[in-house]
Amino acid sequence: MFIAHLPAGYLLGKAASKYLDQKSKQLVIWISIGSVLPDADMLYFYLIDNQSTHHRHYLTHWPITWLVLIALSAILLHRNFRVGVIPLGLGIGGLLHMVLDSIAAPLFWLAPFSKLQVELVKIPAIYDNYIWSFILHWTFAFEILICSVALGVFWVSRFPRHQRQS
Repeated sequence: MFIAHLPAGYLLGKAASKYLDQKSKQLVIWISIGSVLPDADMLYFYLIDNQSTHHRHYLTHWPITWLVLIALSAILLHRNFRVGVIPLGLGIGGLLHMVLDSIAAPLFWLAPFSKLQVELVKIPAIYDNYIWSFILHWTFAFEILICSVALGVFWVSRFPRHQRQS
C-alpha cells in the first residue's frame, strides 16, 4: 500500500466517530495519524539501518504494538481519562495499516512470536523499480478507490448539500 493509508484512516475515523456518536474530531485525527505512523520506521530504515533490514520487520509493523496501545486506551478510558482516545486512535489506525499492508506485502501478524508472513496477493517484480510493479498492478486500483471515497466523504463533510446548492 503506497497512497491509501491516510485516506483509509480518515474513512475509518469518520465511521468510528459516527458509530460511537462522537461529535469530536479527535478520533478522526488520531486514527488518521495512526494509519501512517507505522511507516515512520522508514526514517530509521533509510537514515540509520542503511536498508539492511526490511522495515516490515521493525516493531512498528508488529500488530502486537498496536494491540498494546488499544489495551492501554481501554484502561485509560475505563478510568475516565479522556486522553485514552489518543492510544485508541493510534492503535486502531496502526492495525488498519497492518491490514492494508497485508493485501500486497508480507506482514508478520504473530511477531515477535512467529515469523509466519501473511500476504493476500503476491505482486511479481516485473519492473526494475519495484514501485512501478505495485502501481501498475491491479491492486493499486483498490488504493485509488479508497482515495476517491475519502475525497468524496471529505467533500461532503466540508460542504453540506444545502451549501452546495446555493
